Amino acid sequence: MKSTMIFGLCLAASVFVSAADAPKPFDHGDDADVSKLKQAEKSDVVNPMPDRPLAKCELKDKIYHGVLIWTDEKEGFKKIYDQYVKVAGKKPSMIGTFDCIWSNGVKQPDDSFNKRLMIIDEVPNVIPFVKVYTGDWKPGCPFLSADEILDGKHDQYFKNMAGYCKKYAKPMLVSFNHEMNGDWFQYSELYKKGTDWTAEKYIKIWRKIHGIFKDEGVTNVAFVWCPQMTGRPYKNLDAQNSFKAYYPGDEYVDWIGPSFYNDVNHMYMDNLVKTYPSKPIVLAEWGTEPNRGQWYVPKPYPGDAKHMEMTLNLFPKKYPNIKAMTYFYWGKDVNIERLPEQVEIYQKGISGTKFLSNE
Repeated sequence: MKSTMIFGLCLAASVFVSAADAPKPFDHGDDADVSKLKQAEKSDVVNPMPDRPLAKCELKDKIYHGVLIWTDEKEGFKKIYDQYVKVAGKKPSMIGTFDCIWSNGVKQPDDSFNKRLMIIDEVPNVIPFVKVYTGDWKPGCPFLSADEILDGKHDQYFKNMAGYCKKYAKPMLVSFNHEMNGDWFQYSELYKKGTDWTAEKYIKIWRKIHGIFKDEGVTNVAFVWCPQMTGRPYKNLDAQNSFKAYYPGDEYVDWIGPSFYNDVNHMYMDNLVKTYPSKPIVLAEWGTEPNRGQWYVPKPYPGDAKHMEMTLNLFPKKYPNIKAMTYFYWGKDVNIERLPEQVEIYQKGISGTKFLSNE
């Protein structure tokens, strides 16, 4: 009886770990500089639209209403798409998905990129956004060596992808190796489990892939560079600026596509927008998930529903360069309807004419 009681007390203690001691999710950046966030909050408009030519796929006065959903097979995609439309009350004008070489350690078909693209293409009047991994979405699984890519050993993989895009012919967005400024994917220099990737090699590889698409005559693709809104400190760069080490250069990037969830204060966007004022922005992944709010700074966290409301209302007004928002509709922990109050907030947020929908 005594040993059982002690075990029960230990278990109870383990359940009530404070939020400060709980481990951060793998895709959470380091804590914010609160003074910078408060300073950013005072600014009404950080980045008025500059007088510049529109980027590829960019709309002048509209924001793509987008969603990021599963495309492993056609029937599953349709079910999730229909569910999203029912919840959102409007059809999206942009559909995003992921394509990786391995998934959970399993090699994917060589034409998986094209299959996903064709599944999205069955929805009329939408622009596809494919986020590509040169490896596996799961840490610890296989990935392409940076040196092998630079040595040309995988050129055919990228040439095939370029060929699929060229044949598709319609406007589309493509990104490679997102959230590179963290430490959770194999293409980050800070990855903990051994990798030959560095920030310098990341840039060279991005430029190499960009060159392959150009050499293959692809003109319909907008290249989207997708950092985490805040990552891990890198050399002399703090968490809020570490993305700068991986930036391929204006000539090689059409859009900026940060990941943004409810563990991150909205004012983080100031730094990104000021750094790349001439680029349109897509929230390449955004949403709310349970328990992420415990890492939000400064306290108190406003709550998941309020965070969603601020994203939909604040971002389009404060940052005119935001031209697309793709909600990460990827399962019960992040789906909009997990909190009933979020459904009305989301529907109201995308209801205006500013958000372009496929109607």
